[in-house]
Amino acid sequence: MSDGKPKLSVIRALSLNPDLRRTPELPSLRSRQGTKLMQWLDQSGLALAFPKRTSSRAAGACLPDEWHNALEGRRKRNAIRLQDMLDEFQRLNEAFRSQRVQAVTLKGFSLVPDFCEDPSLRHQTDFDFLVAPGDVDAAAEVLGSCGYSTPQLSYSGESCFTTPLHHVPSRTDDLYAIQHHRQVDLHVSPTESSPWLQVDFPDHAEHGITPMNISGVRFHGLSLETRFLVQVLHAFRHSSRSWIRLSWLMEIGHCMDLHHDDDALWIRLLEQTGNGPLMRRIFAFILTLTHRLFESRIPPRIENWAMEGMTPTLRAWLDHFSEDWAIADWPGSLSNLFLTSEFIVESRLRKEYLLSRLIPKRERLTIETRNTDDLERPFTWQIQRWKYVAHRAGIHLGDLIRLPLEQLRWQRALDSARAGLNQSQS
Repeated sequence: MSDGKPKLSVIRALSLNPDLRRTPELPSLRSRQGTKLMQWLDQSGLALAFPKRTSSRAAGACLPDEWHNALEGRRKRNAIRLQDMLDEFQRLNEAFRSQRVQAVTLKGFSLVPDFCEDPSLRHQTDFDFLVAPGDVDAAAEVLGSCGYSTPQLSYSGESCFTTPLHHVPSRTDDLYAIQHHRQVDLHVSPTESSPWLQVDFPDHAEHGITPMNISGVRFHGLSLETRFLVQVLHAFRHSSRSWIRLSWLMEIGHCMDLHHDDDALWIRLLEQTGNGPLMRRIFAFILTLTHRLFESRIPPRIENWAMEGMTPTLRAWLDHFSEDWAIADWPGSLSNLFLTSEFIVESRLRKEYLLSRLIPKRERLTIETRNTDDLERPFTWQIQRWKYVAHRAGIHLGDLIRLPLEQLRWQRALDSARAGLNQSQS
């Protein structure tokens, strides 16, 4: 198998109509290909859902023993990690309530069960809370009392709070181990800002607050339609950085399948999205990508609306590039640069964006955010950091070298799409 074939075997096994015929043929974990596949499963967020899907199906599609054992070990470690994070999540929510600060959970645990039926099948790294702009100071005080601090408090954007970092982070860290340090992102808007892309979103008071409960932990989340909108925009924002975690698309697909016939839900969603061409195009991109990978059913109400944003250029990219781009190893592929003009209209912003992707700033290459005095062994941290930067830089250089060939392939795809369009119109 090429590197892409085993990845597609995993995706096909996780699709709405699972195809498990190739799962017994996964490469040995003792091989380089098998090691890379497992790394991709971890980074894509699919490692926890994959064994559950294969074990729940017919015998003949079972995983090789070494794969079953390795993935089962991840599931067990993640179960311990999950309980630890739930305990911290409860502590934070109780602290907010004690100070009468309304902190609404974004993403994370609020995605259960509508986007993910079982929280043990998700790998979560941090906590995201939404507060009103006037409550930022009060929320920061609450987080400070819980041992979190931030280098910069923002009243208009996102503030990143962390606990002291005493562990030297490394690329080889176990993703499923109990966290060495915590992170809370404090938001004043459900969507994350971007210097190149501004998407209108309803005011904080209009989102609709929903009481939620997970494993006995009480908290507040957004209404389902708003959570869906947030997830689509979150996935799109990360896609603009060259990579997307496929578990996010799988979860969006799960929500569409679960609520496919709830026409009232999708009507409420469209009332929030508005009729702007940019929002339609974002939905067309994310939902079509989700459908192609996981065969998720797009509800007709939003499909008809979103497909009005589909352009010949976007269609050509989805037809010829989307699969390879989606299954690329982290930190991703530059091939989605060919869609820049579809989403960023202003030429100046488009140039700034392209430059940021081709020559990323140093902070985009760092292994971890930290406060000035976080580490007891800064020299060791610097060694790990530069190993990480060298790794990222090497991958990025390879992408730059391949980009001219990708450009030629893109031009052929565009020419073919235009020829087909002209033929259909003649």
